Amino acid sequence: MQHWTKIPGLSQEDMETFFQNALLPGSELKHHGVIPQMDPVFVTCDFVKGTIDMAYHAQEWELNPENIMHGGIISTALDTSMGLLAHYYTHLSAPTVVTVTMNVTFLKPVLAGDIFHIQCQLDSLGRTLVTVKAEVRLERDDILAGIATATFMAVNE
Repeated sequence: MQHWTKIPGLSQEDMETFFQNALLPGSELKHHGVIPQMDPVFVTCDFVKGTIDMAYHAQEWELNPENIMHGGIISTALDTSMGLLAHYYTHLSAPTVVTVTMNVTFLKPVLAGDIFHIQCQLDSLGRTLVTVKAEVRLERDDILAGIATATFMAVNE
């Protein structure tokens, strides 16, 4: 069993509620900026495994001149999903997480209209640093379109 399962106040039920509330219209996450336009959808999570699955729909405004989803937008979806997972495991001790590093490898194009999932897994959880790994998977044929690793810092403003 992973050490993060022993954090008091955290549970599978709490985790599901946390992600559902984070993505409600008008929530802090969906209040301003590009994230509300991307309209992330919580799919599932597993507290013990330290995972979350978020779905996104590739929209016309997100396309680059080659008519595929812009890599920066995919990176934003990755940063949002991985950051949300990191935030869940640190939110009781620190109100904010910030991205320290993020490495993304693009493997296949995401096309307009594609539904893709960002499947994240907690890799390590320290006192202030959290490392998360993720895969970008297209719903069509379960194609692996990208992989990423990011480190986040829990901050007590």
